Order: sequence, then C-alpha cells, then structure tokens
Amino acid sequence: MSLPLWLRQPIFTFVNLILGQGIAGSILAIRLIQRGEQVLIVDDGHATSSSMVAAGLWNPIVFRRINKSWMADRFCHELEKFYPEVEGLLNAKFYHTNSVWRMHSSALEADIWKEKMSDQEYSAYLHDKREYNRDFPLVNNTPFGSGLVKHAGHVDLPEFLSAARRFFVRKAIYYNTAIHLQKIVGVFNEFEFKGIKPTRIIDCRGAKSADDSVFSWLPFGLTKGELLTIRCNNLPLDEIFNAGFFLCPLGDDLFRLGATFNWSDKDDLPTDAGRSELIQKLNKWIKVDFEVVNHKAGIRPTVQDRRPLIGKHPEIPNMYIFNGLGTKGVMLAPWLSNHFCDHLLYGNELLPEINIDRFAHLIRQKNPLINFPHS
Repeated sequence: MSLPLWLRQPIFTFVNLILGQGIAGSILAIRLIQRGEQVLIVDDGHATSSSMVAAGLWNPIVFRRINKSWMADRFCHELEKFYPEVEGLLNAKFYHTNSVWRMHSSALEADIWKEKMSDQEYSAYLHDKREYNRDFPLVNNTPFGSGLVKHAGHVDLPEFLSAARRFFVRKAIYYNTAIHLQKIVGVFNEFEFKGIKPTRIIDCRGAKSADDSVFSWLPFGLTKGELLTIRCNNLPLDEIFNAGFFLCPLGDDLFRLGATFNWSDKDDLPTDAGRSELIQKLNKWIKVDFEVVNHKAGIRPTVQDRRPLIGKHPEIPNMYIFNGLGTKGVMLAPWLSNHFCDHLLYGNELLPEINIDRFAHLIRQKNPLINFPHS
C-alpha cells in the first residue's frame, strides 16, 4: 500500500504516528482527529490484534468483592457519551447496552449485594433479580439468587474496528504494513517512517509492545484469552449472563461465550483445552442444545499492577505509549484517550497510577545493553 499523497513530501513534521489500530489506537486516533491533529495510523491489518477477538464487554462491578472497579463512575459516564457519538461519525452500529445478570456465587455475596444496593455509591449500578421464570432454559440451579448490574453492555469490536478502518482509509490516513518499531527509531533517536519525520510516535500495539525492546522493560503480564461464538435457538436471553463466565447475546440466536485466562501460553492460537473449559462451564447452567460456530484466541495486554501503561518514554524523545488497557479496554479507552490528549497537546499531568514514569527505574534493569541518549 502506498502512502497518502498528502504525506509524500521529503519531510513531514506535523503528524502523530499511531502504531496499531486496535481499540486503543483507533480511539486515540479519533480523539486526536477531533482536536484537529494530523495522524497517520500504521497497522498490519489486525493480523495480531487481541481487540478483534475480545468480547468488548464493559461492567463497572468487580464481582469478587462486589466493589466498583477503578474509576468506574468516570469511565462509564464518558463511554456512554463517546460510543453513540462515534457511531454517527463512523456510520455504523456497534454499541449495545445490556444489563449483566449475575448468579451469586455464595450466600455471603448475596448478602453483600443486598447491602450495597442501598448504598448511594452503588444504587445506580446494583439491582435485585429475585424472580425469574422457572421454565427459563438457561438456569439449572441458582441456590443463592441473582442480581442485575446496570450501566453495562458490550461493543461489537470487529464492527467498530472495521468501521474505524474504513473511516481512516477514506481520510487517507491509514497505512497497512508490518510494524518494526526499532527500525523507526533511527540514529540519535531521530524518527523516520517512509520518509516522514513525525512529531511523535505513539505505540498502541497491545501485547506486541512487550516483544519490542523499546518498551519491553515495562512489566507486561500478558494473558491469553479464548472465546467461543455459539448458536442456541430459542434462548430468550437479553442480558449478559454471568456465573464465573459470561454469555453475551449478539442477535440472530448467536451468543459470545467466554472467557479463559491463561498466563503461561503466549501464542494466539485456539486450543481444545480452552474450548472444553468454556463448554463445561456453560453446561452446568444451560438446558438446551447449542453449537459452536467460532473459536478465537488472543493475548491481552495486561499489566502486573493492573493499571494502564501511558506516557512518554523516559529516554527517547517524543516516543509515547498508550497501552496496557487489559480486559477493560472498551470501558477505559474513551476517558483515558481524552486524558492522554490533554497531556500530549496541553502538557496536563497524567494520573500517576497510569504514567509509565512509575516504572522508569526498570529500563536499565531489563535492558542493560540499551544506550538511548537522554532527551
């Protein structure tokens, strides 16, 4: 693929070069475009994108302790504005609101849930669901009852990413090629990409950033996840079902079933073990037949301290990363991208808990042979 005409100049110095067109890169690019910035998105056509195989769910509650997840109020408020607006921009439908129907795992969980429903901090999110049709074909046994989580749902990520890519192609700001970040950073940290010298490079490649020496010193804790798409006729499920796994309705009798967590397997290939694990979990609850129509796997860009990796490289001028959104990328990306743009364009301080400065001391420990000049 050739470069857009507007970029075919000996030196072009006003472009934000975004590496990766997954959920992080796509949303950041849209944010920068909305602010009048020039961008060029470079991607390998989603050949290795975990976003294309992610479930795209968002849910403000951590079920293990029935707590709101980190910054849930801010994130939910922003995503509920962002995705409907971007549907109009991209002329596509990918944003779906669904309550989460949670099967309580214990009497203690049920008691905590009931107590927190009356807490003002949680009343907008937690609701009771004591009654359900005993003939409903999904539930085999709910000894501790169940509840509903509001302000939840899912984004159809393949549709969103495809629509975003079409938008970028129409604007002539998308370039399909394999990415080798070390080659883009030249002698004395001068950037060059196909003759372009961009203002800044922003690495949004997800798990692939962990394999590149420029950012491999960061404490990625990558996890493999597998998902199934199943077809199940006559299953009247409008909510996202959760019982230690999730079952998300997609329409036309299709459902997304997930997800597995594997911290040792680092390839992106589906496995028989992952398929069996998900089917066994579902069979404990379902009463009707289903068929598997798709099976996918991907590597999530998770981080050891469970916070994103955002900010400027400590030793390479104008090299940035927007990454590590993990399993909650759909929920986190709209607010964090806005926050990051304020940092890039106006110098606003990043939240300390997301700023990669918190790990700057690791760069020499993990890459003692690297000799990047200081900025």
